[in-house]
Amino acid sequence: MNSQKVMVALDNMDRETMHGFLSTLPKECPWVKIGLEQYLSHGQDLVKEIQERYQKEIFLDLKLHDIPNTVAKALKGLKNLPIRFVTVHLSGGEAMLKAVQDIRNEHLPQVDILGVSFLTSLDHRDLNHLFGIEKDSIEDAFKRLFNLALTTETQGIVCSPFELSTVKACEKEAGRKLTKVTPGIRFQDEITGGKIGDQKRVLNPHEAFGEGADYLVMGRSLTQANDLQARIRELNS
Repeated sequence: MNSQKVMVALDNMDRETMHGFLSTLPKECPWVKIGLEQYLSHGQDLVKEIQERYQKEIFLDLKLHDIPNTVAKALKGLKNLPIRFVTVHLSGGEAMLKAVQDIRNEHLPQVDILGVSFLTSLDHRDLNHLFGIEKDSIEDAFKRLFNLALTTETQGIVCSPFELSTVKACEKEAGRKLTKVTPGIRFQDEITGGKIGDQKRVLNPHEAFGEGADYLVMGRSLTQANDLQARIRELNS
């Protein structure tokens, strides 16, 4: 069932609304993503509360990015939380990623680190303006980030569905697999209707799984669905 591989993003909700939604989220959707907004608003207690009350697997999406020692200590501070994934920015560099793995292996062996490449809110014009990456060099830029994840033994990556083929090429060359978590997902009727929010590079769920995604991240498409059960059936069809 594809819904078991969809991480529901608990964004843009106050605490009461979030609990109201979680009380309706069936077992067919065992994963939730807690982002920076909710974590900073409600802290570690919220993470524990959601896991205990709803028995959900938790992806903590903090996108840590700082000097190696700071990120390592921040990660160590999560060691008592019931989380399965946490994110860091691959652009933090090799030393940071290695420091993260040292802390993970010693204190959080049950947690997989996901390296974030370029945010799905960035298109080719943004990448050029921010990083000087020409449109015909974008694939090479992604390859450098993905290969950095592979060489630092990072467990997985977060990337848009349009980079999945590039990830697979890097995996084949390295002889090693990464867990691939893919945001930028909308149902086809949302894409056709232009309801894609702040994401600029999107695919529908079936296309993304077909391209090799292991997990998808979906937020408002599910949390604000008029008929949640119908959307879950659509995921599983």
